[in-house]
Amino acid sequence: MLQFGTYDLSAQTPAGRQIADEYFIQAYAGHVADRTLPDISPVYADLRGLPPALLVVGSADVLLEDNLAMAGRLSAAGNHVELRVYPEVPHGFTGHPTALAQTALNGIEAWLLDHLTQP
Repeated sequence: MLQFGTYDLSAQTPAGRQIADEYFIQAYAGHVADRTLPDISPVYADLRGLPPALLVVGSADVLLEDNLAMAGRLSAAGNHVELRVYPEVPHGFTGHPTALAQTALNGIEAWLLDHLTQP
């Protein structure tokens, strides 16, 4: 279960370029020369053979494009992936006391219970 993650700190993909000037790139990547390393930008990793994934993001989140790219890469690698984009909500929306946040959290809980209790 991945919530509004950033998956490309290289600024080489459209999603990565959208956040290229944000302060957190330096905070997360530091002075690493090759920011396409999978430990820095998981969108470049070999994603084959991973467990099912649920990605949750808001349509107004600056990281929306990163989440769309990661969902596509996970799916292209043959993984089961579900992407839930919630309308008109910003980054971190599940941490706010709103009805839509509660709906998302309830959905996350149901998804986790379904996937963690399967034999």
